[in-house]
Amino acid sequence: MNYTEYKAFHESFMRNNHGSNAAHTFLCIFFTVQCTLLCAIQESNREDLKHLYEYIIIGLPLILVHTVLTEYICSLNAILAIILLYSFINNRKLINFGNFFKIEHTDCKRLHSISCIRGLTYLITSLCILAVDFKDFPRYLAKTERYGYSLMDTGVGLFVLISGLVHKDLNGNFSKVAKSNFKFVSILLVLGISRYVSIKQLDYHEHVTEYGVHWNFFITLAVCKFLSTIFLLISNQILVLSISVMVVHEFMLYNSLEAWVFSNAPRITLIDANREGISSTLGYVSLYLFAVHLKKMLMHRNRKDVLQNLVIYSIVFITLSFVVNLFRPTSRTLANTGYCAYLISILLVILTIMYLIEFSLYNGHKMVFQTPLMLSAINNNGLLYFLICNLLTGFVNIIFQTMLLPSSVTFVILNIYMIFTLYIILCLNRRGIKI
Repeated sequence: MNYTEYKAFHESFMRNNHGSNAAHTFLCIFFTVQCTLLCAIQESNREDLKHLYEYIIIGLPLILVHTVLTEYICSLNAILAIILLYSFINNRKLINFGNFFKIEHTDCKRLHSISCIRGLTYLITSLCILAVDFKDFPRYLAKTERYGYSLMDTGVGLFVLISGLVHKDLNGNFSKVAKSNFKFVSILLVLGISRYVSIKQLDYHEHVTEYGVHWNFFITLAVCKFLSTIFLLISNQILVLSISVMVVHEFMLYNSLEAWVFSNAPRITLIDANREGISSTLGYVSLYLFAVHLKKMLMHRNRKDVLQNLVIYSIVFITLSFVVNLFRPTSRTLANTGYCAYLISILLVILTIMYLIEFSLYNGHKMVFQTPLMLSAINNNGLLYFLICNLLTGFVNIIFQTMLLPSSVTFVILNIYMIFTLYIILCLNRRGIKI
């Protein structure tokens, strides 16, 4: 195909996706979570071998399970669960739930569970932004057009949640924290504007109904963090804030906002042109605020209370997600209540499992559960890693007509992409280069 034909073909291929279902979407994520748990409990004195082992256990299966093996996700999760259980049983440091209460902690940012979840969010999202441009990436994993569940729909929501989990408390050094937040928001805005300009200059394929004409993922994150910080200055009743924002957002969606977003209204004004991105903002703010509340809950010293709250919250939000979807279908485009409840339930279930395992694996005075090195490197420099992945994704799409490539070439390209980006971020971390 010539460039114009291919661009039209690529854009048409991305439209009208209705996703898969909630259970399948969760299993796609949970498979990589299990791979991470397998690496987190293994010890190695050789760092180079550790990196290789982690890529074989986490990176390689991540590519396979989101391309040629997607149809077998249920079986693969079951097999991995058995391997993980076998690993626990045959490890000298057996899981002992009595150890769960022996270790005290006060800073949730030091939780290996949080580091693993943050690293995985970046890793899975970074793979998907390139893999979605290949025919081997199933369309039901790509972003939905209006309603439904899909793997890529979870990306921006989980990004917002993990940002809230490491939100800096304004009760400390106000000027320092405010400066840090301003810097982060400014960087995101610059990246958002740069992305828009580069797409237009390169005549790169785009999906307007995803966020709008000028809006994109980086701008959503920037506006969400900015508004959330303002809300947190107004009140310290974080859970009440989160619920209130979601109720207001859902009320607005019900009263004509949703109809406007999905209408065929011409995109003449700046607001009309970016109605998807603008209209979803409050939903993401609600997610961010809930994550800040969750962070405060995790800092509690009584581990039994923390675990109990995690379990209760998980049940509540799974139920809420199911019930709300019966009346108001889940929509990433709108970031409505069903979408937010589903994203929160995913985070809570994964966090509950990791939290329990992390503090149950305890050998004397040493934690057995450790964040895999590759995820730790990503976690320390997540924004820079994601930026590198975005740039490389654009480069690959300029060089190749990815939708027309055979499966063997797709597999090679995705592996080179993953290995190269991980190698770069490891080198940058060793040199102390960080955004």
